[in-house]
Amino acid sequence: MPIPPKNLNEFSSLLQLMRDLRGPDGCPWDKEQTHLSLAPYAIEETFEMVEALEKQDDAEFCEELGDVLFQVVLHAQLATERKAFDITDVIKSISEKLVRRHPHVFSEVIVSGSEEVIKNWDAIKAKEKAGKVKPVFNLPKGLPALPTAEKIGSKTEKLKFDWSEAKQVLAQLKSEITELEEEMNRAELDNGALDHEMGDVLFSAAQLARHLKIDAESALRRTNLRFQKRFNHMLAACDNNVEKFTALPSEQKEELWKKAKKV
Repeated sequence: MPIPPKNLNEFSSLLQLMRDLRGPDGCPWDKEQTHLSLAPYAIEETFEMVEALEKQDDAEFCEELGDVLFQVVLHAQLATERKAFDITDVIKSISEKLVRRHPHVFSEVIVSGSEEVIKNWDAIKAKEKAGKVKPVFNLPKGLPALPTAEKIGSKTEKLKFDWSEAKQVLAQLKSEITELEEEMNRAELDNGALDHEMGDVLFSAAQLARHLKIDAESALRRTNLRFQKRFNHMLAACDNNVEKFTALPSEQKEELWKKAKKV
């Protein structure tokens, strides 16, 4: 039976725990995992970390950061076992990249502000990738649709294919909503057409958020949380009795909603 390290504050202890979990007497679940099987967990843990950050709950934020780190260390252990790379290679890779892409910190390059930092970063990144053929939209397949839409817009903006101001995007969004409304008003609904038009509305909304410098994913998460809080307040007014709330007429539900919004 593996013995836990005495000092759990050290990074080396975490690595040892990971080796034990994957070892002969380790955890069946951990031993079964592959890079691909772990991919959904990496996405999930990252979202939970961001959610804790937005709640400004430091204790939960710390815990969720640990879960994200667990994913990194577990992937590194899997790579070590197949003799591809290990955690030191991961650390070396990101450290070298940080030094290479921050010449204004670790060299004598002078910058005027963050905008020039980003410009230099992109130039250095492009130089690193020189000679490698890759698609224009080289985006992670697991990235949620909303941030993907924003990144598509950011990429086409750099290629000078974009609206010049937010008001133009708003006009485009209104146009897409009109087209969606026209499809909804047809005598016979076409689910394919509705899907198409709804997608255009959401894509345009994401581009408007980008032009307003609002993170659409974070904004929507905050709205989701706000709605849940208001809805829970409505249920509380019904003694948290779901059946009682469901049976209320629409007018009373609307009144409860208005009160919840004031709270």
